[in-house]
Amino acid sequence: MTINNNIARKIAQPQKAGFCWILIICVIFFELLAYTWVRTESTQTILQVSRAQEAYTKTTSYHKALSVERDRLKSDERITRIAKTRLDLSTDTSNQTIYLPVSMSGEEG
Repeated sequence: MTINNNIARKIAQPQKAGFCWILIICVIFFELLAYTWVRTESTQTILQVSRAQEAYTKTTSYHKALSVERDRLKSDERITRIAKTRLDLSTDTSNQTIYLPVSMSGEEG
């Protein structure tokens, strides 16, 4: 008594579908990783630019304030006021011209 097996054998094919799915998942993972990296770097760049703009604004306003202060210190009114009050100089000028003798080398004048 022998049992005849009439079922045809199927040849098992290698699983190529599993490799394709792993490849697709890896590609999606690396795309998400690259997207995250780009977003992080762009955010950091925006922060650096805003900090640089703030520093530029502070520096510019400081230079403008220094320019105004320099112009105030160089004003004629301030110099005249200091000469009158602190140095006791008078603004009276004489109408008479005084010529000082010029002595040449070897000459007495």
